[in-house]
Amino acid sequence: MFGLLVLTVVVDVLAVLVAYLAAKGIHSHLNLGTDLLDPIDSTLFLTVAAWPVIFGVYGLYDFRRSTHVTAEMRQLFHAVIFSVLVVVLVAFGAKLNISRSFIASLLAVSLATTIGGRMLVRRINHALNARFITSQPTIIVGCNDEARAMARTLARRRWLGYDVRGFIEVTNAGVTTVDGLAVLGTVDTIGEVAERLDARIVIIAGSAVGGGMLQQIDTALAGTDISVRVSSGLTNLAASRAVVEPLDGMALFSLRRQRFSSRARFLKRVLDVTIASAMLVVAAVPMLVIGALVRLTSRGPVLFRQERVGAEGRTFMMCKFRTMVVNAEDLRHQLHDQNEADGLLFKMRADPRVTRIGRQLRRFAIDELPQLFNVLSGDMSLVGPRPALPQETLNYDERFLQRLRVKPGLTGLWQVNGRHELVFEDYMRYDLFYVENWSVVMDLYILAKTIPALIAARGSY
Repeated sequence: MFGLLVLTVVVDVLAVLVAYLAAKGIHSHLNLGTDLLDPIDSTLFLTVAAWPVIFGVYGLYDFRRSTHVTAEMRQLFHAVIFSVLVVVLVAFGAKLNISRSFIASLLAVSLATTIGGRMLVRRINHALNARFITSQPTIIVGCNDEARAMARTLARRRWLGYDVRGFIEVTNAGVTTVDGLAVLGTVDTIGEVAERLDARIVIIAGSAVGGGMLQQIDTALAGTDISVRVSSGLTNLAASRAVVEPLDGMALFSLRRQRFSSRARFLKRVLDVTIASAMLVVAAVPMLVIGALVRLTSRGPVLFRQERVGAEGRTFMMCKFRTMVVNAEDLRHQLHDQNEADGLLFKMRADPRVTRIGRQLRRFAIDELPQLFNVLSGDMSLVGPRPALPQETLNYDERFLQRLRVKPGLTGLWQVNGRHELVFEDYMRYDLFYVENWSVVMDLYILAKTIPALIAARGSY
């Protein structure tokens, strides 16, 4: 952690120095003021030392808490503006001759260089975390579905820096392992377990504990430098919807409701039609070539059509390029014992029914291009839950039925977070999260993340 702090400070100072030099170069090029190379104005560079101090005041060097990139960029934006204001005040107080063009250039360039520096540090930190070099020993309190989902997510996203060592049991059920991770102890022994493992982070599944137990855990860890993080206990709650409000020494969660208004549906439909039409124009010739390859390399039709369940439970015929032999559905029963998926799904990494060209199409999800016609027809959306099979929905409980409130998507959170690597519970969790927290910004984010996810071909088979 200290090494990361030193690296971040050094990168910040270098970014600020580059910004000063660039601003001076721009000013000199425009020839709009006194040459900043003279000895008096060069003393302005001494204000570089104030920048890391101001950044520290804004919490930009507090690595004990996890900060999302958008929150960090917001803090950085405010810190840079304040730092430039300090430069102006120092120049005014010291009667240094600087122009407005220098200040404007310094503001613009410093925002670019410091943001670039921070992104570089994040990339380095993520790479080290993924190799467990800088990740922090973590304990999860709870053994329920929420706790297990958090453990799976942190295992997939090792770059976040959580090295999950195991669970703390809250019900004294006597289990020793959960999903391959050890049950390390109970709430009564959490202090001893944390000390033995040198844990730096304790994550509490809010749905697994009550208020009294939360207080017990907080008391047990008092006096330590362990960071305690508590989930809300509410499923499918986006952080952007929750605001913490103080009330006489207590913290209240204020939740904003997210609803699909008619205006929101209209905007989503416009986005679908515009992007899908553009994609079809670009992909028209490649799709003709792919169709010819499918037809020439295996017996059967070019397109595979299958009944799927859409919004409000309405069924439709989804189409995609055929990637399997013609009698694939008949052969599935023979392969039932080799199913590698859980829940209601059927998946095999080396499925013998997949054709040679089909395997390549599946790897990059090219087989799904014909679904753009489903998007134009209104049966699907570009972004949404995974299209469900009718036999799947027959086994949905009331919670899972919520995913049918919106149109299924060509891509979605399930696509950019692991595809076939996900267990069935995570498929559903991502779909339900999307339904509860949808926004146009989220759709654009998922679309942007889909391209690198497909290129990486992670979780595809």
